[in-house]
Amino acid sequence: MNILYITAEGFDTPNPNNQMAETMIGDFLKSGHSVHLVQSHRKGINPDVPESLTQYVKFSCDTIPRKVVDKSHFVKRYRNDVHYAFTAMKHWIKVKDQDVIYLQSNPTITYHLILLKLFQRCPIVYSIYDVFPGHAYDIGVIKSKLIYKILQFLQKPSYTLADAITVLSKDMKEKVVEQGAPANKVYVVPAWFDVNTAREIPRDKNRFIKKYNIPEDRFYVQFAGSIGYVFNYRTVIEVAKRIQKEKNINIQIIGDGPVKQKFVEEAKKLELNNIIFYPLQPVELVPDVYSACDLCMIPLKRGVIGNGVPSKAPILMACHRVILNSVETNSSYAKMFIENNMGLSFDILDYDGMANAIIELSHKPEEIHYMADNAYQYGMKNYSSTRSIKKLMRILEKTKR
Repeated sequence: MNILYITAEGFDTPNPNNQMAETMIGDFLKSGHSVHLVQSHRKGINPDVPESLTQYVKFSCDTIPRKVVDKSHFVKRYRNDVHYAFTAMKHWIKVKDQDVIYLQSNPTITYHLILLKLFQRCPIVYSIYDVFPGHAYDIGVIKSKLIYKILQFLQKPSYTLADAITVLSKDMKEKVVEQGAPANKVYVVPAWFDVNTAREIPRDKNRFIKKYNIPEDRFYVQFAGSIGYVFNYRTVIEVAKRIQKEKNINIQIIGDGPVKQKFVEEAKKLELNNIIFYPLQPVELVPDVYSACDLCMIPLKRGVIGNGVPSKAPILMACHRVILNSVETNSSYAKMFIENNMGLSFDILDYDGMANAIIELSHKPEEIHYMADNAYQYGMKNYSSTRSIKKLMRILEKTKR
């Protein structure tokens, strides 16, 4: 099977979904399929092509330079994305003999779909990681309801133009069907972790702990990832206030993003010395980073769940970690942790609940270990790359011409 994979993102710029993309392409190639990738280049922090993919003769790639536009400048970013759709066409139009197109979601996906239908006429699997424009509107990037309605109208044809649609969760499927996607062509393919790299790293071999000489006599609660517009740093601030008297508990914040500076300044102003900030770490240290804490927290803004799903959750499970979620508690995502006794979910404004749970669990290592075991088993059963990518391959095979 010859696969044309088109994305508006690129491996050079850190993105929570890059590990999933690398694992997916690698598995396609290991199975004997060919992949031609059309991607962007923005920041140049990482190589354009991961070393794990360069060894395959059936892999080829076009990388398109793009401007870096802050997500808060929505109009500029949207125009930039429209321009990218036409620039990308100059590259993918040269690709011949593909059997199926795997198209990664972005805010201007309808333009890509129209161009592909006009000039490629090949079956398209449209992969949605974030439901647009609901995601951008609910977290406040789009502030005008009129603009939201217009963008929703522009987005609707994408559900008809695609031959198949994949989403990451049941909550997301409900959302896109509600917005007009035919239910019979929407498939849930859960986010995945790489079974070859995602694993718990013992403290005595942990490169992140050694790198920063992190003391072993503390209880660590961690958030590691993009400190952007979906991340609710207000939750961390409020929880930190409530556990400040617990001198043995520290909150680790690891990563970078557009709201980090504001977050750091507010924590400093409030003298929240129990929050420790670390810079973004190399991708190869991800298992070490996630293994350097006792609990992980995923604090999200209202509206993220349903429009998306935390892609780091499966990797945390593989690293034998318990997750404390700050999300909509009526979602399937939130209920999953409670029903399987592998973590906790709190309403976005329930700062007291999360703070009390952290304090209580800091005195119950056996309970943490029990829930971590459950999380690991659940992750292996439901979120392994072998399981999810095999399901995705079946969808591509079914959809191809």
